[in-house]
Amino acid sequence: MKKVAFLLGLIFILYLESDENDIVITRTINSDDYSIDKESYCRSRAPSDSLIWSEEFNENSISKSTWNYAVSNGFKDRGQYIPGWGNGELQYYTRPSKKNKESNTSNNLFIEDGLLKIQPIKKNFRGFNFTSARIHTKSLKDFSYPSRITICFKLPYGGGFWPAFWLMPIEDILWPQGGEIDIMESRGRISNVVSSALHFGKKYNNKSALVGEVLIPRSVKFQEKFHSISLKWTKNQIEFYLDNEKDPYFKIDQFHPEFSNYAYPFNRKYYMILNVAVGGKYDDYWVDPKVFCNDNACSNKENPDNHRFLIDWIEYENL
Repeated sequence: MKKVAFLLGLIFILYLESDENDIVITRTINSDDYSIDKESYCRSRAPSDSLIWSEEFNENSISKSTWNYAVSNGFKDRGQYIPGWGNGELQYYTRPSKKNKESNTSNNLFIEDGLLKIQPIKKNFRGFNFTSARIHTKSLKDFSYPSRITICFKLPYGGGFWPAFWLMPIEDILWPQGGEIDIMESRGRISNVVSSALHFGKKYNNKSALVGEVLIPRSVKFQEKFHSISLKWTKNQIEFYLDNEKDPYFKIDQFHPEFSNYAYPFNRKYYMILNVAVGGKYDDYWVDPKVFCNDNACSNKENPDNHRFLIDWIEYENL
């Protein structure tokens, strides 16, 4: 249901509510930067003296001191197994095999050409039709404010890809009481839209979500160029920025009306997650099996990287 729409310069802003009553804010950005054709529009790199941590993916291995693997098609919550990661997802997340133990990589997640590549594969595995990978920093590295977290990435194309970069609280706390910060999510069949989201509430059936979508020109599609999303995180306020834009496309603080119903939970420590899900409710369970790699080498595709989530770098800096 459309609530408000207005035009302001080059930015079009639309407020609406989704079928699940998520509050969605959509902005279209068509700045002069996108009139220049280049491979990467990512934010300029942070000064070295402001960096707390960065991940460059220049080695052929994944650091075991930073990243863990999530495995299977679901998780246990208070003793109950939740399949599909609670979203109806179709993939089984794999871990490195014994032959890849030293590099800590897998058929679904590896480093190549200075890029982390997460590759879902259409194959039968333990009763599931797709495999993929999900890594996280839980119990290894945590993140908090005041800070800026930036990811430089390129997205896979096709119905069913659900790549994401997000944060969850380090405490063992009932979701979504501790809050969830989705820095970047994408629907693979939509080429020029990504979103960020904040989830919070008391229980899974008593909650809210604030979502910020950003649209860019089709000439610089997310699947064809590298782009960055930055989370600017301060006490009681969160902002999201695209590439080198000076203004946030999504900004929320403790005074948003939704926080009169639920406590503002985002002043705490979180861990980081990178993954590609397959299907699920985010895109109404849409899946096109033909767009996925069929084997480890993605030999059924002329350009395998078009069907992978590519991450160039991640930065975590002081503000």
